[in-house]
Amino acid sequence: MIEQQATIVEVDGDTVWLQAERESTCSNCQVKQGCGTGLLSKHVGKKFSKISVHKTTDVALGQVVTLVIPEQALLQGAALLYLLPLILLFLFSFVTRSFDLGEGAEILAGLTGLVTGFAVVKENLRNKIDGIQAKVLEE
Repeated sequence: MIEQQATIVEVDGDTVWLQAERESTCSNCQVKQGCGTGLLSKHVGKKFSKISVHKTTDVALGQVVTLVIPEQALLQGAALLYLLPLILLFLFSFVTRSFDLGEGAEILAGLTGLVTGFAVVKENLRNKIDGIQAKVLEE
């Protein structure tokens, strides 16, 4: 499980809204003083994400809780999101090329494959939303 501390900023019926600080690896890096990314993050400041989770326990505004997401679901979702659209882009382009329909048709087929891949990912994630949704760790 991947865990992060978050603060409860709103409670709306069965939904709890949490605010979590976006963490970068810059704080653990030894060359952060000479790195452009480290210097930029120092001057830009902290960034926060607002996340909604299903309310499973009694909570109060301002309470700091541990937010968890299953590691396996996160890795599968990332692989699906990045790989499937690219695979379909190349597959659709390759099939169109094998029919020798021209470069314009290959480009159009590739873009169709890319959009189809994103649509499949969206539908797949919609059906499995409970498996990847973040949860508040009960303490």
